[in-house]
Formats: sequence, structure tokens, C-alpha cells
Amino acid sequence: MKNSNVGYKSTIDKQTLLLLGIFTILMVFFGFVEDSFLTNRSISSMAIQLPEMGILSLAMMITVMIGGINLSVNATANLSAVLAGLFVLQVVPQLATDGNGGALIVTIILVALLVGVLTGVFNGFLVAYLNVPPILATLASMTVFTGIGVGLTKGQTVTGFPDALGMISSQSVFGIPLPFFVFVGVSIVTHVLLKYTTFGFKTRMLGTNPTAAKFSGINNKSITMKVYVMSSMLASIAGVLIMSRTMSASNAYGTATYVTLTILIGVLAGVISGKGSVINVFITVLILQVISTGFHMLLAGVKGSAFFKDFVWGILLIAIFIINYFSRSRNKE
Repeated sequence: MKNSNVGYKSTIDKQTLLLLGIFTILMVFFGFVEDSFLTNRSISSMAIQLPEMGILSLAMMITVMIGGINLSVNATANLSAVLAGLFVLQVVPQLATDGNGGALIVTIILVALLVGVLTGVFNGFLVAYLNVPPILATLASMTVFTGIGVGLTKGQTVTGFPDALGMISSQSVFGIPLPFFVFVGVSIVTHVLLKYTTFGFKTRMLGTNPTAAKFSGINNKSITMKVYVMSSMLASIAGVLIMSRTMSASNAYGTATYVTLTILIGVLAGVISGKGSVINVFITVLILQVISTGFHMLLAGVKGSAFFKDFVWGILLIAIFIINYFSRSRNKE
């Protein structure tokens, strides 16, 4: 058992070092070929954009760790924003007036988190108690959540929020945008929960061997429910950040890319059943944001630049697969 633990720790360390190396190379490359890449404006822009995807990736990560998946993370984020927006505009419109900025933000966050809890319970019930395969359960819930949002808004974008809502995305601390601190804070809390608590231990046990977890006294259904509730609450936090950045709420934000990117980030970070590192996810999000911003600047005005960015993401994914394969082969030897 002692050798097994050492091998596991070594694998995680190598994956982290690999990701840090890739991140450093990309920063040096884009900083060298594009003068405006390492400017305060560019770094601030990246720090505003990446927290949304980062928190959604953490939401996806914890479900993959128990052998599941949550395809509804983006739909949950959008529905949370839509319901929170409609609540402050139609139920308590007095909050949408000047002078109530603090109460407005607190209300939006609380309503969004409540939606996260309810959607998480819905997913958890389907997966844990009805034994619906996670990919089918969350695919269905994704459609349901999107449908609710479309029905409530008639497919329109919810707007008309006071400027106070934008404070979440526009405020900076020591020159660093507030959303980045939110991402860091959420990452720290998630890391502590998964690594240093009984909940985290049971989550890894469930993902590693559900049968062994059950016979060791772990309530698999309860843990599964808690994981999906936590996943949806994280998605709701991302929804509030998106809402603040765009000053609007819609069921259409990120539908074409966000879920795919969260899965890609999880794969690059080495997240599998029973194993997952918040640190690796954090670094991977930084890597993809650097690639996105770097090629956007480098190929500005060039037709097909978006395709080239996606192409590099794919090449990076394949490269890490190859590196991990040879790394595992050496470990076996």
C-alpha cells in the first residue's frame, strides 16, 4: 500500500509540473511574439474571462470524480441567472433602483444558489435514486433547464439591471479583477473539501470503487446527491459572474462551447473516477485562456483564426495523451 500511495502522488506531481511547463512556454511565446500580450489590459481581460469557465470546470470535475458527468452545468448557470434576474426585476423591483446595490447583489446571489440547490437535487435524484446513467440524466436535465429558461423569457435576453450589478465584474483589488479572486476562493474551498474532509474522502472512494465504498459504510446515494448539489451550486456562481459581465441573463450563453470546454479541461487536468486535482484544473484553465487570448491577438483580422485556436487545443490534448501514456509505461516498468 505504501508503494501504491507514493506512485499516485508522483503521478499527480508530474501532471502538475507538465501543465506548469506548458503554461510557462505559452506565456513566454506569446509575450515574445505579441507586444501587447503581457500588458495590464490584456492580463486584466483574461482575469475577467477565465473565472466563468474555471468554476464551471470545477463543477464538472467533481461529478467526473464519482464516475459521473454533469452536462447541465451551463444550462444551470444560465437558468440561475435568468431566475435571479427575473426575481429582482419583477418580484422585488425596488431592488433594481439606485441606492440598493448591495441588497441587489446579495439577493441575486442567494436566488442563484437556491436554483443551484434545486437543480442539483433534481440531477442527484435521477442519478442516485432512479439509477439513470449520469450522461442521460444530465442531458435530459440540460434540456429541461434550458426549456424552463426559454419559457420564462420567451427566448429573449433579460436586461434592464442597474449598474450596481456590474460591480462584481468591474471592481478590482490591487489591479486584479474581482472575478479572478472569486475563482481563486472557490478553487481553495473546493480543494479543501475534496482533500481534507470526510466528504472528499468518500467522494474519491465512491469514484474508485462504488462496491467497496458501499461495504465500507459509505452511503453512495447520499454522496452522489451532495456532489451533484455542489456541482450545480458552483455552476450558479458562474452564472452570476456571466450575468454581471454581460449585464444580462439568457438561456443561450455558452451553449455552443462551455460544456465541451469543461470536459476538455478535465481531460487535460487528468480528472478521472476517484482522482482529480483542483490545482491541475486551475492551471489548465489558465492554459486555455492564454491560448485563446494569444491567438486572438496574434491572428487578429485573419480569417479562420478561431479555427486555429481550436486546432491548437486539440493538438495540446493529443500531446498530453501521448506524454501521459509514456509516463504510465515507465511507471509500470
